[in-house]
Amino acid sequence: MTILLLLLSNGVPVIIFRYLSKEVFITLVSLTTILLLIFMSNQFIQYLNRVANGQIPAMLLMKLMMLELPTLLVLLLPLGFYMALLVAYGRLYAESEMTVLQACGYGPLKLLGHSFIMASMVAFMVLVIVTWASPLVMAERAKLLRATGVQTIIKTLVPGRFQAVSKGRQVFYVGAMNSDHTVAEDVFLARQVERKGQLEWDVLWAKTAYSQTEEGTYEDYVIMQDGRHYQGIPGDADYQVAKFERLKARLPHPKVEITGDVRTRPMSELWPFNNPNLLKAAELQWRFSIPIMVLTLTLVGVPLSRVNPRAGKYAKLLPAMVLYILYANMMFIARDWLATGKTPIWVGMWWPHLTVVMIGLFIFYRNQKKPA
Repeated sequence: MTILLLLLSNGVPVIIFRYLSKEVFITLVSLTTILLLIFMSNQFIQYLNRVANGQIPAMLLMKLMMLELPTLLVLLLPLGFYMALLVAYGRLYAESEMTVLQACGYGPLKLLGHSFIMASMVAFMVLVIVTWASPLVMAERAKLLRATGVQTIIKTLVPGRFQAVSKGRQVFYVGAMNSDHTVAEDVFLARQVERKGQLEWDVLWAKTAYSQTEEGTYEDYVIMQDGRHYQGIPGDADYQVAKFERLKARLPHPKVEITGDVRTRPMSELWPFNNPNLLKAAELQWRFSIPIMVLTLTLVGVPLSRVNPRAGKYAKLLPAMVLYILYANMMFIARDWLATGKTPIWVGMWWPHLTVVMIGLFIFYRNQKKPA
C-alpha cells in the first residue's frame, strides 16, 4: 500500500497500469492454462475412444490434439480474461488496495479505461487466431479426418488375417508388411459391386501394394503391382481374368466435406457482411463476435469485480459465471438463427453483445451510486 501511495502521489499512472496488467495477465495465463488442460483432457478422451473403436489410428492422435489448440484458445481466452479480471481485481478490492487507489484519484473510469487497453490486446490476439489460424487448422483437420478411414485400414492391417470393411462388402488380406506399414506383399482385395442389377465380386491379387492420396481431390487409392484381376458372379463359370503390372484401386473412406465447410474458408471468401449466403454471413459475424466478446465481458467484469472486503474476493464469481454461460449460449443461438435465416443479417449476432453491454453499463453506474 505504501508503494501505491508513493506512485499515486508522484502521478505515475503508467506504473499503476503495469501493476494492474501484471496482476491480470499472470492470472489470465494461469486460468487459461488450467481451462485448456481440462478441455484438452476431455477432447483427448473422446479421441482415445475413437482410437479404441478403430475409427482413427493411434499415430494421428497427437496431431489431432495439436490441431484442437487454436480452436480451444479462441473460446477460452475470452473466458480466461473475464475470470482474470474478476479474480485479480476482486483480490485488490478484498485487500483494500482498490480503496487506496480510488482515494488517491484513480477512479472507476480510469480502471475501466486501463482494463479496455488490456482487453484490446487479448481481443487482437483472438482476432488473429480466429481470422487467420483457425481456418487453416480446420482445413488441415478436415483433410486429416477424411483420410482417417484409409489410414486406419492400412495402419491396423495384421499380416496373415482377413479384414472386412464397408459392412463386409470389401475384404482385405496381406501376407506381409514392412515396418512402417507403407508397402504390403501378397495383397488380396475382394470388392462387392453391382452390375446390371446383379451382385458381382471383383477380386484383386498383387505381389506388392502401397497407398497413395491424390492432391486436390484427396481421393485415396491403393497401387497394386504385378497381379491378377478376377471378375464374375460367385458360383458361375462365366468370369473374367486379367493380368496387370500396375493397377490403381480406390479405397473406402468417410465422406468429410472440406470445400463446403465455411469454417475452413479464408476471410476473403466470406465478405461482405450482407452476404446472401447465410452460412458465410454467420461465419463472418462469428469470427468478429469472439474478439468483441472480450471487450463486452470487460465492461461487465470490471464493475462485477468490485466486492466488499468482508465478503471476500470471490463473492461475485458465481453470478459472473452465470452471466457468461447465458452470454455464450446467446452467441451460439444467434449464429444458428442467422445461418438458418430466422434473424435478418443486420440483426445477425449483434443482439447478444448489445444485451451484455446494457447489463455492464447498468452494473457500472449502479456501483457509482451504491457502495460495494
